[in-house]
Amino acid sequence: MRSAAERRLAVAIALACACGNLSNEDVAYLEAIPQRGALRLSVPAGASGQPACAIGPADVWTSARTTGDAINAGLDGILAMVETIRGFPPSTRAPDQRTWGPWPDQSHPGVQARVVIARELDAQGVPWRWIYTFAARRPPGDWLPILEGEFFGAQARDGVGRLVIHFENSRALGIANPKDPTFPGRLYYDLTGDPRTISLDLTDNPLGFGLVGFDYFWAGYNDGHGRFDYALPPDANGCRAEVTTWFTAAGNGKGALHIHCPLVVDGYSNICWDQSSCLTYVDDPFAVIAACNGVKPCKLGNAASCPALP
Repeated sequence: MRSAAERRLAVAIALACACGNLSNEDVAYLEAIPQRGALRLSVPAGASGQPACAIGPADVWTSARTTGDAINAGLDGILAMVETIRGFPPSTRAPDQRTWGPWPDQSHPGVQARVVIARELDAQGVPWRWIYTFAARRPPGDWLPILEGEFFGAQARDGVGRLVIHFENSRALGIANPKDPTFPGRLYYDLTGDPRTISLDLTDNPLGFGLVGFDYFWAGYNDGHGRFDYALPPDANGCRAEVTTWFTAAGNGKGALHIHCPLVVDGYSNICWDQSSCLTYVDDPFAVIAACNGVKPCKLGNAASCPALP
């Protein structure tokens, strides 16, 4: 269901766009833009309910889910900006380009927006690359790109592409959300095979989407298992963990934590957990895992409990 803001935007686009129906070629242009839900990091929830864990809860794995949810919410919000043009004919058509707008941004008085999608053809006249830009401005100012992307393939839900989200321009125009990053974010995706991969580069954006600056990476396989790389905020001692997790479709898995502490510590800790998100194995020389209670080095559980994953 559309929000009130999206409904207002749809009305504005309808008034700005041409009358008539979408042609087959118009639809092909629109298929180059990823839809909300197409770029989602799927992290299994595991068993329902939280039992008493013998060693302790796998808080690192729980953080993977909350991190994935934050990224998904951020991406959905970004794609919502351009998805509203679906169903509306373009304002202007050129041989290899379509333009929607400009239209007034109903949520931000004084701001205009437009979407331009262009294509490139190969030697046989077949489209092979699509380039799109969602831009905004406060007249008489120039257009500033808010979202730029390119896509290779027939439709974004099973192709290869990249996005650059210009958060700095959103802030300059006064249309950014409070938790948005302050510098450009870059997204790369490949949905052509097994695994499907998504990379969100926020290395220049500490606390973007409420996340620490990091190059987040997700890979999802057809059988339900996957990989998720993410980072955790520094703890009370200033130690930061960069985490690589592998998980099964059922939700059990294992993780390697690269620990960075001020001036002294730089090394790895390893954990495994079951479907109930309970730790089954800990090898933590630095005792950063809460279950270690500060005792160094820390070894708990049985390594044989770890799933057979890379």
